[in-house]
Amino acid sequence: MLPSGGMAPSAGAGSGGSAQPGGAGVGLPSGGAGAANQAGMAGSGPLAGGSPNGGTGGLVTGGDTGGGGGGAVDPTLLPAVTLHLAGDSTVMTYAADSLQEGWGQELPQFLLAKVTIDNQALGGSSVKTFYAGRWQTILENLHSGDYVAAAFGANDSGTVEGRHVEPPEFQATFAKMADEVRAKQATFIAVTPSALQQWSGGVEGNQRLEPYVTVLHSFDETSDVKLVDLNARSVEFLNQIGQEAAKQIYINGDKAHFTKKGATQMAQFVAQELARVGSPLGDYVK
Repeated sequence: MLPSGGMAPSAGAGSGGSAQPGGAGVGLPSGGAGAANQAGMAGSGPLAGGSPNGGTGGLVTGGDTGGGGGGAVDPTLLPAVTLHLAGDSTVMTYAADSLQEGWGQELPQFLLAKVTIDNQALGGSSVKTFYAGRWQTILENLHSGDYVAAAFGANDSGTVEGRHVEPPEFQATFAKMADEVRAKQATFIAVTPSALQQWSGGVEGNQRLEPYVTVLHSFDETSDVKLVDLNARSVEFLNQIGQEAAKQIYINGDKAHFTKKGATQMAQFVAQELARVGSPLGDYVK
């Protein structure tokens, strides 16, 4: 049985909008990112020095991210594209005066300016409620050559009435979304949910989200959909920095929601994963 509890809708801007500038680093203990897999990632390394424009100062950096991106092609030859984000409060864009952020609003600093981000993520969403609501907005604005990245799981795995989704339905809805995006000649990207704080004996667990992460890995095995494994990256990151340091990235000790530092770190992981898995969007990663 899955643990109880969903994520309440969060205050703030629920759609679109440009990211807040900057993206100061997390400044947490080291641990670079190697190639991630279902079990997590391996490797360690120093923190990046970075520059304000690069947006990586103080963040845990990847080594060889693999796949496209990071100068794999001449950026001047890349066409302008739009990335539509579907997700919950861990992804959404918040008001400028909010201390809470979603990783979607910090993602632009890790991508070339040729990428326009349409962040439709909304607090309190599960894949079921989003599909019944804002998903139609994404489809209406979707054009050939666009990208759609979808990240759910926190509310799906809870028990709030109307939001809970069992893993088989979770998987089926993602597959339906992928088909609808493909029909528009656009590219769908599945993103596993960022870690919920589940500490036991100083170790971060993943019991609540694991069934949802597992079914999303089917995309790696059965389709052309690229899977960004933010869950593996974030779980390992928490185990690298420890429970005390994690207080810097989750706002007010919350189990799911991020400070600016946390949102920035998750956004960097997403960008690194886009390059690692060989997504065409990886060519746009700085």
